[in-house]
Amino acid sequence: MGTTRWTTQVWAERRPGSVSVMSADPAAILSAVESYIKFFSTNDRAGYLSLFADDAWVEDPVGSPKHQGLDAIGAFWDGSRELAPEIELRLIKVNVCGGEVAFLMEIRPMLGDQQMVMTAIDVMTFDDDARVTTLRAYFDMSEMRLADD
Repeated sequence: MGTTRWTTQVWAERRPGSVSVMSADPAAILSAVESYIKFFSTNDRAGYLSLFADDAWVEDPVGSPKHQGLDAIGAFWDGSRELAPEIELRLIKVNVCGGEVAFLMEIRPMLGDQQMVMTAIDVMTFDDDARVTTLRAYFDMSEMRLADD
């Protein structure tokens, strides 16, 4: 009896009513996440926006109004930098699955002369070219604290 290698594509094909899986390469998705972390941390607005599809949306945090399209996502970026001009992201754990990614990170804004820290989980979907189509950010601002390192 043969064995089936349970790839994302096989799983999607065998689930009743499942939708097709995007064909973005997992390595390309991981590279996009790494670029997201780098561009955000180095204050590279143009690089950050280059990661998104033209019709992408960002919901940050989850439950807030969505920022739809590159102009709105750029305005969101500008607003976040008004709150804290220096924000470092540190990637902790990444899981790529079926054209999507979820990752745990530390958000480390500099507020005045104080380094703050909190964790967040971002979930992204991608188009076939590994450009972000949706981004949802999960975090609790009440967890923001002084960094101890």
